[in-house]
Amino acid sequence: MAFLENGKGTEISSTADGPLYRALATGDYPGAWLLARPLLEPGRVEQLSASAAFNCGLCLFLLEEYERALAPLKRAEQILGSPAGLSAAERKGFQQAVAASKDTVLLPLDPDGGEGMERYYLIRVRWLTALCLLRLERRQEAAPILRFLEQYHIER
Repeated sequence: MAFLENGKGTEISSTADGPLYRALATGDYPGAWLLARPLLEPGRVEQLSASAAFNCGLCLFLLEEYERALAPLKRAEQILGSPAGLSAAERKGFQQAVAASKDTVLLPLDPDGGEGMERYYLIRVRWLTALCLLRLERRQEAAPILRFLEQYHIER
């Protein structure tokens, strides 16, 4: 699970990942906000794992705080880097799965997702980032992300 952690500051993320994920997964948005709020204080976002950063961004997105959601989402993308793409066979199955589930972008990322999920997590981070930018009417900024998502047949 090294791709989910930055290597330093994992103490914060390891104690926050599970509870924040569970609160979001069960729809307990007030609880999620209370868990995310201290993680979003200045200097703390840099210490989060990719999943915790994404889940903080998701919590802010759900509260319609799109601008604030961008910082933890950027952090998650930095941690994930540029993982290998999906093979042609994986891409086809992935596209079918995306088509079958329209609300995937609003699901939290499991901190125990495991190896092999790096590209998927990056797709989810960029997807939510694009939605934030579109809600902020920053279409030019969202355009390259939307082009990236199109290869997976993901539309807003």
